[in-house]
Amino acid sequence: MELAQSDSRSRSPLLLLLFLLPLPLSLSQTLPQEPSREPSGTWSSSGPSGCTSDPCTHGGICQDTSSGGFLCVCPTEPVAYVGTICEKLYDACSEQVCPENQTCHATPGALNHTCHCPPGFGGPNCTSIDCGENGCLWSCTDQPCHHGGTCLATGASFACLCPPGWAGPLCEEDVDECMSEPCQNGALCVDGPGGFLCYCVPGFQGPRCELDIDECASRPCKHGASCINRVDGYQCLCSPGYTGLNCETEIDECVSVPCQNGGSCLDGVGFYQCLCSPGYTGHNCQVDIDECESQPCAHGGICHNFIDRFQCNCSGTGFEGALCEVEVLECLSNPCQHNATCLDGLSNYTCVCLPGYHGEHCEMDEDECKGAPCLHGGLCLQRSNQSLYGGAQPVFPGTFSYSSAAGFTCQCLPGFTGDNCSVDVNECESEPCLNGGTCEDLPNSFQCHCLAGYTGLSCMVNVDDCASEPCFHGASCEDGVNDYMCHCPPAWGGKDCSVLLTGCEGHACQHGAQCIPIYKAGAHSYTCHCLPGFHGPRCAQSTTFSLAIGGSLLVALPAGDGHGQPAVSLRFRTTLPDGLLFSRGDTVESLTLMLSQGTLWTILRSQGTELPLNLNTPSLSDGHWHRAEVVLLQSALELRLWHEACENGPCLKSHPLVGEVALDSPAFLTVHVGGGAGTSPSFVGCLEDVRVDGHMLVPQDLADGRPGVWLGCEHTDWCSSGPCDHGGSCLDLWTTFHCDCPRPYEGPTCSQEPLAWTFGLGGSHSMASFLLRDAPGPNLTLSFVLRTREASGFLLQMTNGSLATYTVFLARGEIHVETTSTSVVTYPGRVDDGHRHLVTLSLGSGQLQGTPLGPSYEVHVGGLTLPAWAEPWGGNFKGCLQDIRLNSLRLDFLPLLHPGNWTGSGEVYEGQASNLTLGCVSEDTCRLEPCHNGGTCTVTWNDFICSCPDNFTGPTCAERLWCQDQPCPPPTTCVEVPDGYVCLANATFQDQPPAVFTSYNLSAKVGFSSLSLAFRTRDPEAVLLQAAGEGASLGVAIHNNTLSVSIRSGNSIEGATFRGVGPVSDGAWHWLTLTMEEPEASVSRWLLQLDGAQNTTLWGQAGSLDFLRHRVPVVLAENFTGCLGRVSIGGLDLPFVRLTKPLPQPEQFLLDSGGDIDLGCRGGPVCSVEPCLHGGTCQDLFNAFSCSCGDGWEGPRCEVDVDECSSAPCVHGHCGNLPGGYQCHCTPGYTGRDCETNVDDCIQHACLHGATCVDGTLGYSCQCPHDFSGPQCQWPFPPDECGQNFTCLNGGHCYDGPWGANCTCPMGYTGLRCQIRIPECEPNPCQNGGTCQAAGSEVECICTSSFGGRRCDVAKGPPTILFPFPLIEVVVPVACGCLLLLLIGLLSGVLAARKRRQSEGTYSPSQQEVAGARLEMDSVLKVPPEERLI
Repeated sequence: MELAQSDSRSRSPLLLLLFLLPLPLSLSQTLPQEPSREPSGTWSSSGPSGCTSDPCTHGGICQDTSSGGFLCVCPTEPVAYVGTICEKLYDACSEQVCPENQTCHATPGALNHTCHCPPGFGGPNCTSIDCGENGCLWSCTDQPCHHGGTCLATGASFACLCPPGWAGPLCEEDVDECMSEPCQNGALCVDGPGGFLCYCVPGFQGPRCELDIDECASRPCKHGASCINRVDGYQCLCSPGYTGLNCETEIDECVSVPCQNGGSCLDGVGFYQCLCSPGYTGHNCQVDIDECESQPCAHGGICHNFIDRFQCNCSGTGFEGALCEVEVLECLSNPCQHNATCLDGLSNYTCVCLPGYHGEHCEMDEDECKGAPCLHGGLCLQRSNQSLYGGAQPVFPGTFSYSSAAGFTCQCLPGFTGDNCSVDVNECESEPCLNGGTCEDLPNSFQCHCLAGYTGLSCMVNVDDCASEPCFHGASCEDGVNDYMCHCPPAWGGKDCSVLLTGCEGHACQHGAQCIPIYKAGAHSYTCHCLPGFHGPRCAQSTTFSLAIGGSLLVALPAGDGHGQPAVSLRFRTTLPDGLLFSRGDTVESLTLMLSQGTLWTILRSQGTELPLNLNTPSLSDGHWHRAEVVLLQSALELRLWHEACENGPCLKSHPLVGEVALDSPAFLTVHVGGGAGTSPSFVGCLEDVRVDGHMLVPQDLADGRPGVWLGCEHTDWCSSGPCDHGGSCLDLWTTFHCDCPRPYEGPTCSQEPLAWTFGLGGSHSMASFLLRDAPGPNLTLSFVLRTREASGFLLQMTNGSLATYTVFLARGEIHVETTSTSVVTYPGRVDDGHRHLVTLSLGSGQLQGTPLGPSYEVHVGGLTLPAWAEPWGGNFKGCLQDIRLNSLRLDFLPLLHPGNWTGSGEVYEGQASNLTLGCVSEDTCRLEPCHNGGTCTVTWNDFICSCPDNFTGPTCAERLWCQDQPCPPPTTCVEVPDGYVCLANATFQDQPPAVFTSYNLSAKVGFSSLSLAFRTRDPEAVLLQAAGEGASLGVAIHNNTLSVSIRSGNSIEGATFRGVGPVSDGAWHWLTLTMEEPEASVSRWLLQLDGAQNTTLWGQAGSLDFLRHRVPVVLAENFTGCLGRVSIGGLDLPFVRLTKPLPQPEQFLLDSGGDIDLGCRGGPVCSVEPCLHGGTCQDLFNAFSCSCGDGWEGPRCEVDVDECSSAPCVHGHCGNLPGGYQCHCTPGYTGRDCETNVDDCIQHACLHGATCVDGTLGYSCQCPHDFSGPQCQWPFPPDECGQNFTCLNGGHCYDGPWGANCTCPMGYTGLRCQIRIPECEPNPCQNGGTCQAAGSEVECICTSSFGGRRCDVAKGPPTILFPFPLIEVVVPVACGCLLLLLIGLLSGVLAARKRRQSEGTYSPSQQEVAGARLEMDSVLKVPPEERLI
């Protein structure tokens, strides 16, 4: 029996323990830190290094002691340990804690114990007999054995055979199996009822911890390392070149920098290799390579070794080169000049000169012009002068060559030629006199005798007869040869426009004709210029007439008229596209002009051939006047048209004649204007100005009494008033109009339409059938107008007896045709929209080939006799049918409904009809009140429209417009979603817990196959969105500044992942969209789109996000700093705001936890401090900024001045860098911002006689015409010569220069020939107001009274008064008085100073006492040093 309490002796140590250790103790608590035998730890003074070696086991806490030892504070939970290093389990029965007649029981590691009495005894001291709860048991019949023990009867008593783990007389004692220490390898044994449990130390497993866990089984060692299993661990024996716990780190043998002399180290696995710098070798590049070892220097050169190179000293060897291998060649220095040939010798050379050069080095140019070889003043030019080659006017052609530099050429003066200018030229041989002038040869010159009207050196100048301005009244003068012509303004005439034209005074021009006055032979008259449509001297006759159908004019021309070529011209006006304008000739030979489809045609028929011509122009049947002409030339036929589409005159079409045409054939003398011929219809319209072979046809003389012809042109614009209704197209037929009506409309103005019939009104069974007697033939066109809103239904069927040949029906809103010989043909395009549609079907051709219809066939419309018969084609038709036609036969239902009252057009109708409603009548679609929420219903043919209140929308006003009431608080925005709304806003996350969302009331119809998210951040590592549950997960994060996506769902093992490559932590907004490629599949590829770029496929496959239906938390913005925009999963938004009123939509996400989200996207005000300098623009990039710098600045804050000069922008100049820019200092001759423009020196050029100025750099040149020369083209060419054709006037001296004759003028004259007298007094040479007067060749100055001299430059008379007289009277006395006072004061000062110096030279104590130091201070003169010593 277990005692409830122990005696006082046995309790004392336990009480002490409980006092020291408050129970229960947690894992973090320890036993007292006192030396004790209890499980609190043990003092130790023998530890060599205290707690540094972590000696305490089983979680004991080591504490250093002051003596240098340590103390292990052993744990008490879950089991208690004792010992120096907590190596033993605490045994509560280790002390004598129970009385001698009792047995102590305790579990190892437990803090408590129990005392057991011997069997059969009980009580406090185990002295009373204890029979237990059931009394004393003395036989097996009472089943006294506990815990499954077997009772064995022994006479009057019994014995219990206990099972393993139990003991005691009645098997009531639990055997402490741990006493035998069954647990191995230091495991903890915990005794239990009937058994024990072993708690293994790390590294072991098994029921008794007998199995050592092989940590090497997972192959942790990498790179071929050997794994050695240890207790609770392993050891990796690394292969050479690797280190680390798992040999995962490759040893970098290059860390020690073993390679010398700049060698590069290449790390290998367990070794390294040195790539030596040039010139070194060895394992560590420690050896300098001796490049001289191979004796590279030839011919006795001395080799000097250097690092990675050698040098040969070739001095004294006679050789040179890197290896002394090249013999020294004296000619290599090119000692011979002027392209001479150098002959190399032994230590010398010889120069072989080209002709024209001599000297040791051919340096001397022979002067071939030394003997003046050129005669008659010719200029000798040596060929060796390189400046005479090239340039604007080269003397010698080609480029300079030394091989042809010998010799000279003579540049002869005008009038001489030959190699040495010895031949006198006959100047008249070249016929220099132009325009009929006669040449007279002169010595070294010529003279031209010009015809009247010409002048100049060579008679090349036409005398300008307009120079005298002979024309009056502003007329323009046109110069002729010895004559002129005046182009007079209106109202003036005569040779010189001096005669006032009066011919149009009182003129008789009619019908707006223009009167043109004429002055001829001294008489005034006029002529009339008629407007189109009028003719005659006074434009009194009208040429305009109209033609109706069949109207025409017949013109018979007289024979032998003499006009030569047949030609017809006219003006026409019509609105009809076809008509014959004229025809001349007969059936054998004819020429016609006609309109065909609005285009002009002419046809020439002759000798059995036909030549057509036409002009492709816009339609000429536009009601406007058009002029046309046909001309039959000798070899071609021409068609002309004057039209605004023709540029630069009339449109012209010409074609050579095929054969010979007899232009004088009598057939061409007969002309029909209008009328019809053959297939050409009559022309209907107006004609005017009809000319045949030059004769004007006057309609008054030809149209009298002819039918269909009347004078004048009157036309009504029939279509301008829009007479055609219902979209009909109006055609102007000149005398009337015609309307092309769209079906089903008809009548003159498209205002009528055939009756429409409604089938199936109110759900009735409508049908009609016809029995037709006439077979339609092989080709049948079926057409009708249809209006319905039903997608299917029977429309029409044609039968031969009981055989259905053609069946037309509706299916899926489209027309279908079924035949007996083919399958069903579908005509695309829906017609069930409630609008009228014209359907036209061509039966019997193409795909619609059925059995031919017999002479008697039936047509069923809208349905069949029994409704069930029409079910295969969608049942009876419901809607309207109108204007049903079989070819030209229209099927009318009215005779079938009222056969007795029908009087038609003679057609016999047989058949029947039932339940047809006249007109196209709509059902009362508003009868069932389809509009909800107070909407107003309006019937629209077989449909309705609901006018909804403000807060509702949809076809039946069933959809609520939630955002109309503005339910969202600011700054959120309300957005409509199915069945409700969401309040959207951007949100800022910074230093706050993540937002957690859960799904609410999600149904299976919501397909979670997409996700979209907008974000903005600068975090390199952050979680944007994550969710996990039911073996599935979703993650969107930022890792290493790039986007990372992971989806694991469905039955996919690997999932779908994405690792971005571009940075997204740039502070800009980014938009992410994830979409499942096949939403209906269990697993599928996922597509990612970032910022609208092309879709990217995630690696692997995954299922949908349906696991989020089951209230799986969706976490947003974990460890995230930045902004999030709209986030939606499966089309459901995650709201960032908690609303006081729940959202109406049944399916949504709810914000579950986390604080209130900061709405709006706000980063730091980085731009408020204006960080960008020099006018840069700051761009907020969310907690960062970027500066857009202006021109000339760069850097993060635009603080760096760009050196624009680094790119050398100045093309022809020097660049100077400026803050934010640059300035080019241009080389003379260039200008522009970048000195890129050559200054146009030709702007103010002085080139004469029409020469062309050629711009150059810092100058220009003049490109002279052929008859002038000189730098400014100022001299005639050939040059003038003194005494020949050039004379100096007014005593000028003539001399011949290089460019011809020139004059040295006497004083007072100037000009090319000294012909201009210089006004001597301009400018006035007289000074100081003198008057200039000419006196012969001199000038005389008449001076004023104050000046004289030749130029009045010498002053005379009294001095010039510098100041006014009154000022002198005041200033002079005052100045004299001041000067006198100054002299008196100066004299007084000198006398006083002299007197003072006399007294200072004698020692006087009394005077010293009176004056003291002040005497010396007040002295004006400086005291000498020797006196200051007294």
